[in-house]
Amino acid sequence: MASTKYNVLIEKRLLTTFAQNPLKETCKLIPFDDNTQEIDHQYAEKIDGILGVIGLPLVTKCIREESFLNKMPNVKVVISLGAGTDHLNLPLLWKKGIRIATTGKINSGVTAELGFMLLMALARNLKQAMVAAASPETCLTFRQHSFGVRLLGSTLGIIGLGSVGYFVAEKAAAFKMNILYHNRTRRSQEDENKVQAKYCETIEKLLSQSDFVMLCVPLTDHTKYLIGAKELKLMKPSTVLINISRGDVVDQDALVKALQAGAIGGAALDVTTPEPLPADHPLLHMPNVIVTPHYAGATKEVLQELLSTGVTNLLAGLKGNPMPNELECPIP
Repeated sequence: MASTKYNVLIEKRLLTTFAQNPLKETCKLIPFDDNTQEIDHQYAEKIDGILGVIGLPLVTKCIREESFLNKMPNVKVVISLGAGTDHLNLPLLWKKGIRIATTGKINSGVTAELGFMLLMALARNLKQAMVAAASPETCLTFRQHSFGVRLLGSTLGIIGLGSVGYFVAEKAAAFKMNILYHNRTRRSQEDENKVQAKYCETIEKLLSQSDFVMLCVPLTDHTKYLIGAKELKLMKPSTVLINISRGDVVDQDALVKALQAGAIGGAALDVTTPEPLPADHPLLHMPNVIVTPHYAGATKEVLQELLSTGVTNLLAGLKGNPMPNELECPIP
């Protein structure tokens, strides 16, 4: 007699990520994609687990809306393929007895790579250079009058020296940049010495001294709008802001005003509010602003690792075993 399979709601594109999907033997997979808004009622009550990249409409409903979760009373585990938790309604999920796991810090390295790529693009006016190169006339003018910033000796201020922030610092150290950082807790002397980073007790001090400011903090109640009008005024007119954390860490309206007024030198944003931005949003049409589609962790290798770790967590959770990356519920 065949054993009963678990019913798992899974993002459709993940089905083709593995040449041989390890879930097929133990789970009945119910796929969804960007266009899926509701689950067939015949499946809803039977779903045991959810596995997906957070951000799709259905996943957001599943993990944030109680009315939606009520349709799936048998969900035991939710696996989020990523490190952040700001998208999860943790109190609601825990209240319903649902166990939750992320995939840890797998994408920290590539997130830092994208952040540093954006920093370099701003330093050398890459966006404007690409436009100028399209015409012989503008190409020559650009070369004669547009000058970038040398990284050697420039100062990078990193807000949030956790896993991602420290990877950024390692790259900056290789370019012999001066590194300042602000963190909830100061890193060890050994960590600081490895990248020659200097601790700033206040964000204000870091902002006033940096040529580049990179945001690498998680989104929490404390970090929401961490960078607003007041903080932007502390930055030098030439300083550029890079955000690879979450859109709401920055007061976006204040950022637009600062850029329009020439109060700061530019910005590069892999994260915005909302995502994506409307086509007519001013940030998309400024020559000194680069916006990318929240793809810092989007590499083939990372997706494979995320899914592999997600599957390990999922199967452990469905069987009632400890999940390697489980979020601990603070409520007894």
